[in-house]
Amino acid sequence: MSDQHAAIEPAIGGSEVKKLGYSLYVKIPDNCLECRCSYVPHEQGSMMTRDELTAYLKQYNVREGLDQKAFDDFIAKVAVGQQQIDVLLASGTAPVAGTDEYLSLAVVPSTAIQSGDDNVTEVDMHIVQSFINISSGDEIGRIIPAEPGIPGRNIMGLPIPAQPGKPLKVAIGKNIHVEDDGSLLIASATGRFCQTAGEVSVEEQYIVKGDVNFRVGAINFSGVVEVRGDILDNFDVTATKGLTVSGNIGVCAIVSEGDITFCGMDGQEKGTIVCGGTLRANFIHDATVECAGDVLVGVEIHNCTIRALGRVVVDKGAITGGLCIAQGGIEAKKLGSASSQHTRLYAGVDYHDIELLEQLYAALTETQNKLKETQSLSEITEIRKTIASLSDSIMAIRNKSDARANAKINAKAVLYENVQLTVGSATETITEQKDGPHSAIENTIDGGIRFLSMTNLDVKAVDIEHAFVREQKMSLR
Repeated sequence: MSDQHAAIEPAIGGSEVKKLGYSLYVKIPDNCLECRCSYVPHEQGSMMTRDELTAYLKQYNVREGLDQKAFDDFIAKVAVGQQQIDVLLASGTAPVAGTDEYLSLAVVPSTAIQSGDDNVTEVDMHIVQSFINISSGDEIGRIIPAEPGIPGRNIMGLPIPAQPGKPLKVAIGKNIHVEDDGSLLIASATGRFCQTAGEVSVEEQYIVKGDVNFRVGAINFSGVVEVRGDILDNFDVTATKGLTVSGNIGVCAIVSEGDITFCGMDGQEKGTIVCGGTLRANFIHDATVECAGDVLVGVEIHNCTIRALGRVVVDKGAITGGLCIAQGGIEAKKLGSASSQHTRLYAGVDYHDIELLEQLYAALTETQNKLKETQSLSEITEIRKTIASLSDSIMAIRNKSDARANAKINAKAVLYENVQLTVGSATETITEQKDGPHSAIENTIDGGIRFLSMTNLDVKAVDIEHAFVREQKMSLR
């Protein structure tokens, strides 16, 4: 063997068949999925024949997967004495592993998708929410079973078993029930879908352990949100079932169908709150609030627009400036300010009706002015019909009955001048400071507003006024 051949042979590897005219190296890996051959001609002796190669392959149990074209090409090159290295002559079929069992989600992340338009230059970095909102009864997903895989076959004709798919290692956590023999996952509560390494669940509460800022982003959650910090400017929060904020709220929009509790809010005349339950806070400044329940404030409401179907109560401080409409009554230590800041207070009326009443009164005034100007009898008749219709509409709203209604305003310490009070159908602007405690209710006997010693808001103004009416009737007998 020449020095050249001696250098080649160790590099080739495999089982060696040595003849006078050549050396054949057959390489078959342990998995028997292929057969590679190398051919090194010697200087003396005859070349390898087709039958010899066929016999060698049979000797090594190569029974399937022969590449006839590669075989013919190999023999053709052997015939002219050409050396060949690592030529693939036969291949088996590798097994295909089965797919693992997995959860196919039917829900999509609640994240804002930014436009792919190249012309869009502004991206709202306040929106980064990525959790999934779930409603009770929603399909969360299906567990797709594992597949067994497809077996293979080696070059010796023996089967190669496939690796089966692995079962899904996940626990079904709270607020999820299963159907269809355990394959279908259904939410049994409203909240956010959570998926950890070992469990899936629907959580009804979302806790932010610090501030709502660029890290957290604006929140839209179908459940209860607890913020253990502040909500910074421009980070809006919608929490369907309720919101609790340990700190303060900046200039943003807050919405919840449930209760809302926070320390304070400085809305800078742009912040808004829509509350479907009871609102509790220490202070509210320069904000617009719409509340289906009570607004209970510890220290101060300053320069706000408050609309509530329940009560508005400030325990230790004042309602100063702005507009406050409370169907269930109003109470504060101080109403207005020592500087006579104009403050408007409405009690006992549904705030939804205020705008409608203003429209009806404006239409009534305009129609009455038309009546004064017209000389036509037919027009006078039609205008009087319109006046009667508008008056009936106004009276229908005024006579609406609601168990929560209490046309009563309590000043526990001071009622300052330039405070406009509206209780029932009576409106009066205070021209001189009144020291409390006292309650203001409608005087249905003499007209205007009746001021009397303060009683709790649990005592209805209508019951107090009925007592005055009965007393007057008794005195007239």
